[in-house]
Amino acid sequence: IMGIKVFKKLLLILLCLPMISTSQNIGDFYQGGIVFYLDSFGNGLIIDTSYIQATYPWSTQSDIISDWGPNLHFCTGTEDTSIGGGFLNTTTFINDHPNQHYAANICYNSTSGGYSDWFLPSKNELWEAMLKISIINSSINIFGGDTIFSNFHWSSTQTQAKDIRYAYGAWPYSTINGIPNGPVEIVNSKNMPYLVRAIRCIDNDCSFITPISIQEHTTNKELLKVIDLLGRETKQTNQPLFYIYDDGIVEKRIVIE
Repeated sequence: IMGIKVFKKLLLILLCLPMISTSQNIGDFYQGGIVFYLDSFGNGLIIDTSYIQATYPWSTQSDIISDWGPNLHFCTGTEDTSIGGGFLNTTTFINDHPNQHYAANICYNSTSGGYSDWFLPSKNELWEAMLKISIINSSINIFGGDTIFSNFHWSSTQTQAKDIRYAYGAWPYSTINGIPNGPVEIVNSKNMPYLVRAIRCIDNDCSFITPISIQEHTTNKELLKVIDLLGRETKQTNQPLFYIYDDGIVEKRIVIE
């Protein structure tokens, strides 16, 4: 009888213990790539371990760079910047430009790692990847693949309709006055070939939860001014610029023309 009481007590304790989480960690090799982003609900993003080879000879210098899309065509529905928005941007682009060879097309058609739900990351998704370069590259050195190159990478996010020529991307590294700095967001001409790195959602679930306050914060901000590294207001391009918004946010960009 004493043994039964101990067993029941032990069983009760075990039932009351919290469930052990089986979620992944940043840097894990999982479902065909490296986990680089996780939200508080367990949803996450995976970056491919390798670059996708171009399916069209955009350049004689490299076979892993591709154009974003037609320079003078605005692809409505590819303006999503959010985490989870890259899949929508990519599928929208595919519907508008089926059977083409642009950056979104080759991501969409990829079967890397045995998965067929790859897409071109949105602006914010690409930014998260750039922030995790050290972890991603460390994992790739262990599991194999291409480490992140220090050149411009395309996102799937097009600029707003007021200027149809550009789409967003990012450089993994930058320097300010010779001092090494983090990644930098850049707006570039869509008909220029640059690096393409596909991502996918863990379990193909891209339903990331974004608080309403963050959505309002993103959509309601207004640009106050643009300054250069010396703090001077400017409209010149082809240099690091700081975009200052009315909500206090400062974005670092380079617009190349």
